[in-house]
Amino acid sequence: MTRVLHAIRTVDARQTGGAEELLLRLSQALTRRGRFDPIILRLRKPNPTADPSKDFDNRAHKVGVKVLPMSKLRWQYRWLSGLPRGLRIRVIHMHGQRANYVVWALRRLFPGTWGRVPLVATVHGWVQDNLARKIVTRLELVTLRDCDHVITVSELQRKTLLDLGFAPDRVTVVRPGIPNLAEGTRGAEERRSARAKWHIPMNAYVVAAIGRLSTEKRFDLYLETCAALAKEIPDTRFLLVGGGKQEANLKALATALGLDDQVIFTGLTDDMPGIYAATDLVMLTSDTEGTPHVLLEAMSLDIPIVATEVGGIPEFVTSGEHGILVPAGDKDALVEATLRVHDDAALASRLVAGGREVAGKFTVERMAEGVEEVYSRVLSGKKNRGQ
Repeated sequence: MTRVLHAIRTVDARQTGGAEELLLRLSQALTRRGRFDPIILRLRKPNPTADPSKDFDNRAHKVGVKVLPMSKLRWQYRWLSGLPRGLRIRVIHMHGQRANYVVWALRRLFPGTWGRVPLVATVHGWVQDNLARKIVTRLELVTLRDCDHVITVSELQRKTLLDLGFAPDRVTVVRPGIPNLAEGTRGAEERRSARAKWHIPMNAYVVAAIGRLSTEKRFDLYLETCAALAKEIPDTRFLLVGGGKQEANLKALATALGLDDQVIFTGLTDDMPGIYAATDLVMLTSDTEGTPHVLLEAMSLDIPIVATEVGGIPEFVTSGEHGILVPAGDKDALVEATLRVHDDAALASRLVAGGREVAGKFTVERMAEGVEEVYSRVLSGKKNRGQ
């Protein structure tokens, strides 16, 4: 098998976001398919106080994927220089801005080893809501020009790169894949059990928001929407699922909005089947997105969605057919859309049917096929260049 080194920083090494989940799914699929042998180079130390059951390395090992923690590797010049050769790496695949920076630097420090291996990067998304993040994005674009091929998760991202002068034959859209979620996870018994776990009444209408608690996800807007919905539907409950730096601020905001009795902060959880079993509608309030996995997972489980019309979302969600899309930052539109789904059973059923059809196209196998095609192209290009 052809060995591929995947470099990723991870959010916290005991915390996963979209990029980490995608890499775990992709690595498992590549291993199963048998053409490419993935090894993950993890660039960040874990938080020693975090829950080990959520550890990125443990999860990778469970699915048969080897992880090299950079913190445990020897930093001797000769050893690091020879790492790609010693591991017989044929392709290096970077995931995320900080991984791009590290590999970019290693290719300049060791052009005879790191610099000779074909380089692929996956762009998971760009966040530019402050000056620091704008600078980070500019730096990432520099590293992407060093790549033999760039993978984007949406057509919008690809167009952005082409407008910046990237060659069309070196940028490919590969949609993320979601696993076949187990049947029966949203049956009556699963629903009762999940709601009992989170102390949610069976007659409540549950609106969930799921993701890393960071500023661009606009969970502040979600909570403001929840406050407005609580006045319209008194028996509504709200699940805010995830962890991150904004958790304390969001809890304070929930208290200020009078939502302490209706909003449940689950923190990081590996019980996503239970979350989905308890949920009636999934809301996404982000200012920027690529192709968010949470929407695809919800659609695959017959949960209607309401989301902001940002990033790559309109490429797979037609408003009124697969979900309802609203302008970014528009609280009133989010409230109105949620009330429409709540009040109109026929609309909810139509959205569920349309969403299920869309989600069925985003398979892990299709994602793996697309990535393998990119690897084959860069390896063929290396051979043609005589390297």
